Amino acid sequence: MRNRTFVLGVGEVVWDAPVAAADDSGLRGDGFFETVLCRGPEPVRLSAHLDRFERSAAAFGVDVDRAAWTGLAHEAVGAVPAGDEAVLRLTLARDGVGLVTVRPVPAGVRAGRDGVGVVTLARGTTTVPDAPWLLTAAKTSSYAVNSAAAREAHRRGADDALLVDADGLVLEAPTANLLWRAGGAWCTPPHAGRTVLPGTTLAAVAAGLGVVEADVRPGELAGTDGAWLLSSVRGAAPVLRVDGARVPHDARLTEVLRGIALGTRREFPSGSGGATLGG
Repeated sequence: MRNRTFVLGVGEVVWDAPVAAADDSGLRGDGFFETVLCRGPEPVRLSAHLDRFERSAAAFGVDVDRAAWTGLAHEAVGAVPAGDEAVLRLTLARDGVGLVTVRPVPAGVRAGRDGVGVVTLARGTTTVPDAPWLLTAAKTSSYAVNSAAAREAHRRGADDALLVDADGLVLEAPTANLLWRAGGAWCTPPHAGRTVLPGTTLAAVAAGLGVVEADVRPGELAGTDGAWLLSSVRGAAPVLRVDGARVPHDARLTEVLRGIALGTRREFPSGSGGATLGG
């Protein structure tokens, strides 16, 4: 497959066409986006991504023509061969410039599906007051800190990072939510007031497991039944090490979670809801 770029209201343009000078998303980070996995010409959970796209738009005070974005997304991925995977990205700047791109899933992302080692990095914040201008509920284009955290993790010899707050509690990864299983319960860090963006993949997995919110420190993950980083394109990546300490890994649980996360499995095994899966 080939890389493709589409502009909302214009159509397909050259893949590496320069960003318009008025594009506040590219130049200022004043915009929002969604990244969607495609299996062949079918986007995985496009509706859920568009739901969050609309929530981001509301936080930015702009309107979204959902039908137009849906049509453009399907047009963009229509040529992805069956059996291939692609990354579909929807971006809208507050000034109205909308972009849709399609490219192959990077090899490094595929490799991460087999497991990742992570290091902890401080983000420093604890709770966030009711301050809508902080855009904590939006998936903003201002991703420089996330990218820098990922680069720092690689510099330290790890595959990814876990960001922790000023109290040492895990928040999220730069581009993923954390899920773990302990004492028969499936858990994820609290979202509200914590600058943690709830993910569409986490929501899909949580719907079948009865996931609860709980605090966790990085060192405590070694005493769990397993931990995973959930994101749209990588899916459910098992966390194998945290700051060098081994984390238990259950291959069967990973197989089930990966299937749900990547859209190859639509539901959990019969009778596996909540705490019974894996126990």
